[in-house]
Amino acid sequence: MMKILIIDDDEQLGRSIARLLERAGYECAIVLDPREATSRTDVLVTDLVVIEFQNEWLTQIGELRERLENEAGRPVPFIFTVGRRELYRVIAKIATEIDDWAAKPCDPAELLVRVENTLRFRALAR
Repeated sequence: MMKILIIDDDEQLGRSIARLLERAGYECAIVLDPREATSRTDVLVTDLVVIEFQNEWLTQIGELRERLENEAGRPVPFIFTVGRRELYRVIAKIATEIDDWAAKPCDPAELLVRVENTLRFRALAR
């Protein structure tokens, strides 16, 4: 079963995303920020990260990506969720860190398609 790490400071939203992905057959772990993720060994082996964009998290994302990829022994894709009003300003800041993005509020069907496509592209790249 594919594992997905969800990072969102809104616990309720994180649980909603997890329910959607779990119904589709994924195993999910939820944390409230990247620092928590790097400190919890139970979430370090993951196939994909769905992370809310937060300006203050930018410096932590590179460290998190490095830890996850060291644990997995391969690249781990990131999908960022971004508020619609912030979208164009944010994409330029994180362009080198993202594999895909979804505007918030996320349409559940769209987010699921983005997750499936990102995982499929990663599998093809191996």
